[in-house]
Amino acid sequence: MIRARAAAATLTLILTALPVAAQSDLERLETAAVIMNGMLNEAMIAEIPALDGLMPDPALDDSLRTAYTCMYDGYVSRVGEAPVSAMIDQMEASLETLTPEQLLQGGGAPDNPEGITDDQAIEIVTGCGLMEAFMTRMADSGAMGVLMQQQ
Repeated sequence: MIRARAAAATLTLILTALPVAAQSDLERLETAAVIMNGMLNEAMIAEIPALDGLMPDPALDDSLRTAYTCMYDGYVSRVGEAPVSAMIDQMEASLETLTPEQLLQGGGAPDNPEGITDDQAIEIVTGCGLMEAFMTRMADSGAMGVLMQQQ
């Protein structure tokens, strides 16, 4: 009986851990992005309390998911999977110590994957519409209007 319980407990641990271990680099990138979006929301609300309740949900919607997928694919097509995976490793590691305030001030931004210049990264991100997707979400939520009033 004890062996059966131990085996069941071990199987449960393996099955619970399996999705995490099986997560693709794209899924890891999306997870890090959602966490960073939440942190950015928190920092912006701390700076501008009028944004409370207006910031877009940190979860990825279809437009952001499409943009992140495009960015990921663009990076991989330029330099391969290993440098992109290393960039995601760096993002995940930075989340362990990064504060929302540091993120708002530009900290925690990962280095480009090895082999991609700043200009190439900007070209990929712009071509994928990542910033446009963020700005549209900010406008749709009403947060952009508040930010414009603050300036």
